[in-house]
This record gives sequence, structure tokens and C-alpha cells, in this order.
Amino acid sequence: MLSSNSDFQRFSQAALSRSRFLRLAAGALFPFVGWRLSAAAAPYPELLQSSRAPGTKDTEGRMGTILVSQFGSVKIHSYLSPADGLQVNTQMIEGPNAVVIFDGQLLLPYADEVASYLQTLGKPVDRIILSHSHTDHWGGLQVLTERFPDARVFALDGIADQIRARGPARLDGLRRTYGDKAATNVTVPKETITEGLQRIDGVTYDFKRVVDAESDLQLAALLPEQKVLMAFDLVFSPNQHAFTGANHFDHWMIVLESLKALQGYDTITIGHDTPVDRSAIDSTMTYVKRAKAIHSVSADAKTYSENLKAAFPDLQQAGFVDLSASYLYAAPH
Repeated sequence: MLSSNSDFQRFSQAALSRSRFLRLAAGALFPFVGWRLSAAAAPYPELLQSSRAPGTKDTEGRMGTILVSQFGSVKIHSYLSPADGLQVNTQMIEGPNAVVIFDGQLLLPYADEVASYLQTLGKPVDRIILSHSHTDHWGGLQVLTERFPDARVFALDGIADQIRARGPARLDGLRRTYGDKAATNVTVPKETITEGLQRIDGVTYDFKRVVDAESDLQLAALLPEQKVLMAFDLVFSPNQHAFTGANHFDHWMIVLESLKALQGYDTITIGHDTPVDRSAIDSTMTYVKRAKAIHSVSADAKTYSENLKAAFPDLQQAGFVDLSASYLYAAPH
């Protein structure tokens, strides 16, 4: 197993330029036409997934999907939102006495489903941890903090500043699209998650600070005893396009190489779509390499978008490509 400090040291020490910091500060991944639930099987040892048609409720009256995996006394509950929620995952790590939540959904109704499901577990929420500042991961925190007022909200140092800087504008845009499904209040993390090993309710986490990948600043977490990698938006599903609007192609590849070097972590939870295995790191690397090459020869957003979609014609979430192009070719300001 690689050292918990040295493997990611260059990521945490890399400097963030002000322009890149603000460019995606609290950036929202806005909704697109054509998002649909992947049918790919997840590698979880105990997977409970509904096979119902997209857009319909399960037997519990829930629109989202719950995936459950057990590792001894620890369970990982993954809530996957439906299409209009951008298939965002909220991970709930259930220890012996409490639950730790990672990420808070885009829309209020799906955050509410997360909260209602958590209540069925019969354990208090110890804390909520935000992976990064894209609004599709924190827009629903308004509900979670209301439903669990004693739960503190954590994020890496710098994430709160990003959300504070651009959060209000992002929510204004969401409300124009979603109306009352979108939050009215910007929920800013008040606690800082530190790097390294931490034990929370009997579960060991190894928290990593990653810069200049899918976003300017992002958390990754290892569960060394369960051999689970929580990659969030560092790794994308082999079935889906990735968001490349941060223009960090080269350093993202370095990050992915480091993740690939981790031994034994065969279960990977990601920010969108069902959990994946290690092959998703390779497919994400292939995608990022191709996106970089296309970007280097594309003069405008339309060309980049068309060429990248043509390079991966079978992938879902093509709206990510259009959004990425709009960031990559935005007029300087």
C-alpha cells in the first residue's frame, strides 16, 4: 500500500491560480437533456438496486435508487438521484453507532429522500462532508442541515470560500430552471476536514486533498480497512462523458495515475452513476487524453463539443461535453 502522505503530496502542494480558482468556484453542473440511468452492474458485494423504469417510484415511493454494500460491521449506502438530479451520488457510511454523509445532492426533493432514508437506519448523523464545490454536490445541503441540525458540515480548506463566492449566482440559475426544487439558501461548510488518517465511529478514513483535476479542488477518501476508494468526480463511469471544463488535462492524468497505483482498492464510489471497479480509472484516463488532444486542435466550443462526442458516440451524458466546452472557450474576463 502506498504511503498516505507521499502519494498525494504533490497535489496538495500545487498552487491554485486565482483565475482558475474563481473560474469554477462553486461551479454548478447544470441540467441537460438526455440524462438517463445507467444499466451497468456495480461491483458491490451486496447490491440492492431497483430495475424499475426511469422516472418511476420504487415500492417505498422513492424516485432515487439505493445501493447497499456491507463490509463487516460497516455499511455503505449510496443514494443515486434520477435523471433531472444529474445522477448525483450521496454516500452514507454507516458505522456501529452513527452515519457519515458525503455530498448533498443537487435538488431539494432528492436530498429529502436521502434524509428520509437515513432516518430508517435509526442512527444519528455524525457529520456531513462535501467533496467539492460544484453545486450538484451541495445544492441539497439546505434540506440535510434542516433535517439533521446537529450534524456539522465539513469540507477541505478553500471549498467554503469557493461556495461563498459564487453560490448565490449558481442557486439563482438553478431556481430559474427548477423552481422550488432548488435551494433558496447557500449552505457553506463551517468545519475543515484535515488530510490524513481519521477514525470516525470506528471507521478509518484517509482523506486526500487533490487539486487541478476535474475541479480546482477536491476531496478523495480511502477506507483502508474496507478497501474502498471514494473518488467522487476524479473518476467517471465508463458509460458517461466526463466534465473537462476546468482545463486541467495534464494534472488530472497525474492524479489518475496515482489512483491507479493504489493496490487492492477494487470498489470505487464516484460522483455520478453507480459504483465502478478499477477499470473505470483506465477509461477515465483514455477519455481525458482524448479530450486534451481534441481541445488542442479545436478553435471553438462547437468544434470541441462535436469532435469529442464523435470520438465517444456511445457514451451518455453528452450535456457534460457542451458544458465543458462553454467553460473551455469562455471569453476571458
